[in-house]
Amino acid sequence: MKTLFKKLAFYSLFAIIGVLATATIIEKFFGSEVALSTVYHSWWFVILWCVCAVSSVLYVFKTKLPTKPAAFLVHIALLLILLGAGMSFCTSKRGLIHIRQGEVLNYFLMPKANGETVREQLPFNLKLLLFSKTPLSIVNGEIMESNDEKLSDKAFFSYLQIDDKTCCVWLNHIYEYQHYRFYQYEFDSDEHGVTLLVNRDPYGIAITYAGYLLLLIAALWLLCRKLKWRWMLAVCLPTAAVWFFISQIKPMTPVLRSPMLAAHVSVIMISYVLLLLIAILSAVELTKDKKLKTTEESGKANDEGKLSKICRLLLYPAVFLLAIGIFIGAVWANISWGRYWGWDSKETWALITLLVYAIPFHKHTFPKFQEAKFFHRYLLFAFFSVLMTFLGVSFLLGGMHSYL
Repeated sequence: MKTLFKKLAFYSLFAIIGVLATATIIEKFFGSEVALSTVYHSWWFVILWCVCAVSSVLYVFKTKLPTKPAAFLVHIALLLILLGAGMSFCTSKRGLIHIRQGEVLNYFLMPKANGETVREQLPFNLKLLLFSKTPLSIVNGEIMESNDEKLSDKAFFSYLQIDDKTCCVWLNHIYEYQHYRFYQYEFDSDEHGVTLLVNRDPYGIAITYAGYLLLLIAALWLLCRKLKWRWMLAVCLPTAAVWFFISQIKPMTPVLRSPMLAAHVSVIMISYVLLLLIAILSAVELTKDKKLKTTEESGKANDEGKLSKICRLLLYPAVFLLAIGIFIGAVWANISWGRYWGWDSKETWALITLLVYAIPFHKHTFPKFQEAKFFHRYLLFAFFSVLMTFLGVSFLLGGMHSYL
């Protein structure tokens, strides 16, 4: 039975990687709506994820993994994130509300699969009091001029009255009321009307964020166990330096004026540098004159050289930093755009890269990874996913994260 669960878990994982890569090509040639309807939001893709998740749970509990608490928590965190995503997919409501100054509305428009919209009632009244490109203050329900320096670099403020409460929504700042979250989306050219994004997802976001937090705890726990303090400093100090440098940059686009930009970019960049270093070390190890012993020759795990051990060690911070960077980006997207995952090509290929590099950790499931030659060849092949994520998406696929 354990073998069956293992095959289901990993075969479905390999299938997901292949489907994700294919979907980005479909999006390139046929558009994002076709990719969403035929792949990402299709019933069979949801079932594929469910098969992977359920078989993974059963396989985890059939193995010795529960006796390794840090690794066990990593898998539980990933399952929580998948569960949260499933809850968001099945139960969330998301749409737009266009409202003019002084107007009172109690509904928003939800898009349907056929391109039409349906009216969704709000359990309260919403009124636009004022739109301003500069910050104002709310004192006892009254709007007046502000000297708040914390908001001086923010932009596009919508002052609302929801029932009897006066509130404000601006870029990268959500207002939540009765589990409805309001986001600044657009404003009219005459600056007397705005379009707000409305999202109601009381279960999915909470479960997903719990998974993110648990993954962070588990990753730090596992890294502290695997890396010595010198290795931890060697990873943390460059990450902090890049984080500080990027945080000093003042983006022109208001939506990018978020502290999460520096965190998201710096963590992922250090991860890519580590994966590049791993690929270089693997190439060096494979081109060495001495022949690497295999498990068949020695009767045990091969006698690895120093570079092989370094590659196995660096794989932990590289993969976990990539995971953390992806999920920081997801939280930022949820704050700014009302969804933490949009299946953009850059997001999808980052996920593919994460899944590809997670496979070598399962060397007891796949004994071939205990052989140095196979391990290094795989790491060289895996680096193409990094190149595709970092450069290929911009040159070949395009999308929201394309910078060319």
